[in-house]
Amino acid sequence: MKKINEVGLSACPVCLSKNTYELYPANVDLKKIMFTYEFTPQSQKTFRVARCRKCTHAFCSPLPMNMYKNYEDVIDKEYLRHSQTRRLSSQSVLDIIRNYASGEKMFDIGCATGDFLSVAKSFGYSAEGLELSRWSAEIARKKDITVYMDRLKVLAQKFPARYDIVTMWGVIEHFQFPRDEMLCINRLLKPGGLLVIWTGNIDGIMSRILGRRWWYWQGQHIQYFTSRSLNSLASLFDFEHLITKRYPIAATYEQVNNSLKRYKFHKYLMPLIKLLFLIKPIWYLRLPGEMLWLGRKAFDK
Repeated sequence: MKKINEVGLSACPVCLSKNTYELYPANVDLKKIMFTYEFTPQSQKTFRVARCRKCTHAFCSPLPMNMYKNYEDVIDKEYLRHSQTRRLSSQSVLDIIRNYASGEKMFDIGCATGDFLSVAKSFGYSAEGLELSRWSAEIARKKDITVYMDRLKVLAQKFPARYDIVTMWGVIEHFQFPRDEMLCINRLLKPGGLLVIWTGNIDGIMSRILGRRWWYWQGQHIQYFTSRSLNSLASLFDFEHLITKRYPIAATYEQVNNSLKRYKFHKYLMPLIKLLFLIKPIWYLRLPGEMLWLGRKAFDK
């Protein structure tokens, strides 16, 4: 990982305001940043976090240059263990999407191993994806999914107004330059196309209760949105906010047990949770702060 870039130390990447303040100091070791979803004490550490007084967005700054390159060699076997629950969540999300979308050409940014896209194909969508990890992209391609490994700006130039729907699941919080990426997304979508985003809400009650122990605080996450800041970012690029719901997380006992290991109350809470999963093996959780955001690109005037 390259040296931290001190330029533009605390200008908000959403609204560009310099009226920001430090929310949390850096506590990350640059040599130990985790780019997988294995929960460890190290994975919870982050770069310095600043917050914008104007649009409420929180963001990490300063950052290493070209962080995206760290994803190219990622092999995340922990991610594979939760394929079933991702597919079940995808079914619930697609039921929502088809109430707002027209057209069948879909593009998933950060498609990982292709779980969402494979379910989308079963719903009748023509589904393609973008994935930087060579390991993940190869797994997705074995599911007969078209996966690109170019930068988003390259695809935006190559495929203008190609897609009816663009989706991002736990991706926007990884963008180093969210304004640049949102412009590319606008170019990829047809007029009237649908943009669907899942990310955390730093103003949500879970974030407020847990503070820096909130599960979204990870070294690989560098943008922390509120409903207000996500709406602001989208509106800059001609997206009309349609609705924000809670993302439906399909959860198994193994997944919940793994997620809660980071908290001291884990050993006290898990016996009760185990009883719940004996009653029903899969529960759908709609947690406060898990934003499912839908917006529509403006029609040409």
